[in-house]
Amino acid sequence: MRTEHLRQGVLAVAVALLGLLLVQEVWYEVSARGTYLEGPVREPTLWANYTIDSEEEKIQIEITNATPLFHYLNSRENLNENQEEENLNSNLDATRNLVEKGVLLTVAFFAFGSLRRWFSWLGLGMWGFTSFLLIIMVPMSLLGGYSEGTEPEARGGLETGKEGGEDQFAHSKFDSTLSLHSTGLEFTFDSSGYDLGLVNESQRDALREKPPADGEEGSEAFIRFGGEVSVVLGDGIIAWLVVPFIPLLFHFLGSKKEINYEESGHSGAEESE
Repeated sequence: MRTEHLRQGVLAVAVALLGLLLVQEVWYEVSARGTYLEGPVREPTLWANYTIDSEEEKIQIEITNATPLFHYLNSRENLNENQEEENLNSNLDATRNLVEKGVLLTVAFFAFGSLRRWFSWLGLGMWGFTSFLLIIMVPMSLLGGYSEGTEPEARGGLETGKEGGEDQFAHSKFDSTLSLHSTGLEFTFDSSGYDLGLVNESQRDALREKPPADGEEGSEAFIRFGGEVSVVLGDGIIAWLVVPFIPLLFHFLGSKKEINYEESGHSGAEESE
């Protein structure tokens, strides 16, 4: 019984160390590239490197062919100047708080496993819940919310839905593909539409009703923006995903020790005979 308590104690310490790595290390590393394929001349391109951890997000942005992009942004009229900005980080912060509580409960359940074995099963269940938050809910929170059904539109950035203003573009189209790889995912997109901020107010209703043909009034407002986003799991999440292998390792070592003990006992009995 004392050996079982010691084993559970070591197991709880190992899980706590992995949880500490989760809290201290990077969760996701994101690299993104978006290019204005039509509209601004010389195809301005936005490059972004983005990291997220348990406390904050850090982003580095670089723009190639920036002058045409600035000219485009300065020449358009913002149709939602009075719209209040939403706190897009609120969902992400709430998910972070749930992850921290999940880590604490996971460690506690494994520690109580020395008293009752079913606490260890609760620990695995809580680990699964926390992993779900990290793998599913954190990316969803990062993209702006849990229930937004609106699609991204072509605009001066990688915004989606009502954060960028649904009335900014007419006849918007958005195509995307999502592919998974061993440590993350890749997302490609192609967004297009007619930027209403580039045309006179008297022309906007007509543009909303029917897209213009090439050369017609309003056709110069066509914008196409495409690119890709690569999301890679950080060291923190990879460390947390190792947690279930710790009890399996302990179980394997314990079973092997029992087999060796039984074999040595059986051999001793034969020698005594």
